[in-house]
Amino acid sequence: MKNLSKLLILIVIPFLTLSFYNGVQAKRMAPQEVEPVIHNGVKYSAPHEKMGYVVARDQSTGKKLWERKVYSVVIDPNLETDVQQVFITDLNFEDGKLMAVNEEGNQYEIDIATESSSGKVVWIWIGIFLILILGSYLLYRFWVRPARLERGGFEPPNSKET
Repeated sequence: MKNLSKLLILIVIPFLTLSFYNGVQAKRMAPQEVEPVIHNGVKYSAPHEKMGYVVARDQSTGKKLWERKVYSVVIDPNLETDVQQVFITDLNFEDGKLMAVNEEGNQYEIDIATESSSGKVVWIWIGIFLILILGSYLLYRFWVRPARLERGGFEPPNSKET
């Protein structure tokens, strides 16, 4: 009986300990705060509560003038959220435009006059699209077309023999 109670304790205690452990741990440190930028009486900031957003506030009153989403991050529910988050790391002004840089090194330009934003990520997708089109053309031009010509050309599907 004494051995049975020891065995039970050896099984129950580890089971109870593991049942309260959920196994989820953060894989990254909290992002560093971004230093706000002040330009013409407007304070621009990138709050970490809203990933990818820039907020403009009147410097004297603190009233929110506008809030803009600069970029989106698609979170895969099958992966840990904290390792997928991409925060803004730097705000600065260049040539009258507010520039935001995120953790991936992507730079976004925010036109404060129109409050619109653009970034090089858009150009990456356009480049990929153009490469796919060019690749498809080259594949057809130098591989598919010569093979068809060797076989005697391409005959439309509804052609009748005469």
